[in-house]
Amino acid sequence: MTPAVPHLWQRLTWRSKSMALVVFLIAMIYLLIAAFLYTSVRADLTSQVQAEIRHLTDSIATSAANPLLLKDAGHLAQLAQSDNSLVSSVLIVDQSGTVVASSDLAQVGTRIPAEAVEILPKKYTYSAAIIAGNQRLGTVWLRSNAAEINHLIAKKLEHTTSRLLFLGISTAIIGLIGAYLVSLAITRPVSRLMHEMEAIERQLGIRDDPRTEEEDEYRDELHHLELAFRSLGTRLREHLLELRKLNQRQQAMQCMVTIGQMSSQVAHEIRNALSSVRGAARYLVRYDDRDNREEFLQIIEEEVQRLYDMTQGFLDFGRSYDAHFETQELCAFLQRCIQRHRTDFDAHAIAVTLDCTASLPVRFDASLLAQAMSNLLLNACDAVPAQDGTIHVSAHATGDGVEIRVKDNGTGVPEAQWGEIFKPYVTNKTKGSGLGLAVVAKIMMAHEGAVELSQTQGQGACFVLHLPHLTKNRAGIIHEG
Repeated sequence: MTPAVPHLWQRLTWRSKSMALVVFLIAMIYLLIAAFLYTSVRADLTSQVQAEIRHLTDSIATSAANPLLLKDAGHLAQLAQSDNSLVSSVLIVDQSGTVVASSDLAQVGTRIPAEAVEILPKKYTYSAAIIAGNQRLGTVWLRSNAAEINHLIAKKLEHTTSRLLFLGISTAIIGLIGAYLVSLAITRPVSRLMHEMEAIERQLGIRDDPRTEEEDEYRDELHHLELAFRSLGTRLREHLLELRKLNQRQQAMQCMVTIGQMSSQVAHEIRNALSSVRGAARYLVRYDDRDNREEFLQIIEEEVQRLYDMTQGFLDFGRSYDAHFETQELCAFLQRCIQRHRTDFDAHAIAVTLDCTASLPVRFDASLLAQAMSNLLLNACDAVPAQDGTIHVSAHATGDGVEIRVKDNGTGVPEAQWGEIFKPYVTNKTKGSGLGLAVVAKIMMAHEGAVELSQTQGQGACFVLHLPHLTKNRAGIIHEG
């Protein structure tokens, strides 16, 4: 194959290639069938001619028995002069080896030596014994006319050849139509995908002109599609790298904004607490009022405790959570969480119920999840009414993990805070750091889960913890952003 042939093949379109392959396949199948039919018909015709000559030889041997016994030379000569065009010559030999009749009169009367009998089968194609009763009288040797036989077979094969030619032309026409339809069915999705890829490339600015220098070497749509996917993959990697950098810068800016908001809130809370402490201290220094001393000392103690709680909450929120997962029964764990705050519930006459499946093994960090549950239970304890307060805790398995719900019958979360309730220092309580729910969200991140607020205005609050199915080797470490 010359170098120009593969180059030309490369420049063909995918539709042309598919048509060529289908036509080639049909042509090969047709050639195999035609060759098989031609050889089969030729073999059948040859077998028929051979059977006819063999039958003629047997017929001459049968007819020569009586004339040979009667030594009727005339009758034997007539048998040797066969008018069948398929027979070249006939030789009749008696038992002693003497030629008694032959199509060649010069051979009549000659004696064939015993050693020459072995040569006769090579010169004469067919032979038959002349038998009368149980006695062999001689042999008939017959030589076929190979040229006439071949001419007869070729003449009879002409009809078969014409039929095969007609079949070949019909197959070629049908094959071209079928190849076009098959190639159309195969290449249409590829062409459609190619056009879509070109449109995407132009939209993304990957390619301005319809063809590049590398694509000019090929006209195959699959090569174009491969190059398009390669270019698109390169550009997507570049975009992903840019997005990753932008995301890092955005996270850094968001972190700075969060730090600024937290610093402002912390400074505000510290200033309020210090103002109360300073006012109470000045009063105690200027006035020797024994009646109000205990009240102002209590104010100082409460504000110092509030500063301590706020600082502790800030430290809890800012520290990294190194989660160590263990498989535990979730129902027993929730029961212990409720029992830990039983004193707070009894002091406010709050009814707490637990609804949980009997056997619910889950992998989680007990200390972190206990802190999240404590924050939710204490928030619910502060939110329920003074009389008839209820908190309902439930847990059940879902398709992708486990859900824990903590629902109360308090006033609920104001609708304006629904989207910001899990941000630091967002609270609707008069006293509190505003970090409880933010810590819960961070703990759930350490468990690769989530927390959400599910409530209807005025019907209390329901916080849902989503714990995914965790494998034994997974552990989460969440650091400050």
